Amino acid sequence: MSQNHVTRGALPLAALRALEAATRLGSFRDGAAEIGLTPSAVSHHVRQLEASLGTALFHRLHRRVEPTEAGRVLAAAVGEALTAMAGAYAAARAPRDRLVVSAAPVFAARWLLPAVAALRREGIEVQMDGSHALADIAGGACDVAIRLGPRPPAGMAAERLATSPVVLLVAPARMAGRGTLTPEEIAAGPLLGLRMRPGFWGDVLRALGAPQGHGSEAVFDSVEAALRAAEAGHGLAFAPEILVADRIAAGSLVLAHPRRFGTKTAWSYWFVTRPEAADRPGVRRLREWLRAALSQMA
Repeated sequence: MSQNHVTRGALPLAALRALEAATRLGSFRDGAAEIGLTPSAVSHHVRQLEASLGTALFHRLHRRVEPTEAGRVLAAAVGEALTAMAGAYAAARAPRDRLVVSAAPVFAARWLLPAVAALRREGIEVQMDGSHALADIAGGACDVAIRLGPRPPAGMAAERLATSPVVLLVAPARMAGRGTLTPEEIAAGPLLGLRMRPGFWGDVLRALGAPQGHGSEAVFDSVEAALRAAEAGHGLAFAPEILVADRIAAGSLVLAHPRRFGTKTAWSYWFVTRPEAADRPGVRRLREWLRAALSQMA
């Protein structure tokens, strides 16, 4: 056995953890705060390591520390080991719940994907069904469904996550630098409709006082398809404002008119479950997470 060999039981794990945190954060104080020790305790751990190794691990500078080459190499190896240990620990931890969640692709990409990652860290596994097709929640096809509409499905346990008025949207080039289109320009279209909301454009044009007999209307099965067509410059679309806030902020779509529609019969996102599943721990936690995320966006 080499004289440099150290048994696993002899490894000073607390000191090595202090070394890694202080090296990564550049400070005994910040490293101590991260691992729940005092700065003097971290300094003591590091000095013990330096004494046992017979070499300096840090250059002590004014208000900060910098690792020596030996300290940097050792801290990097410790960091890799801690990362591997954390991953193995998370993988070994038994999940508290498993959920199948159905939602339209736009909602799934915008909110469910972050929820999946966040809840997995809490031991809750979420299988996401991001499809335009409505899953049969009553028949057990999913545990939770996110539905967009003026009212929840009948016979289910439902909670409103967020409510949003509907806005009119168009590609920036169509606006030519102006703040709004006239009712006549909106009526001229092309208008991008949704099969789930027949008659929406007729209601909008009447509300704006635009001439009836509006231009051509292309009807889509999904909000996402209509929004992509609008982004490509193929016409005017509509969607709940909360759903397109990120696209507006990014500039891929702009408001065609400042007026909001559907304020009296606004669309809501509904968190829908079977009554017997509403109080499952995983269902409750997902509901809390989504409610908080959507309230921030709203």
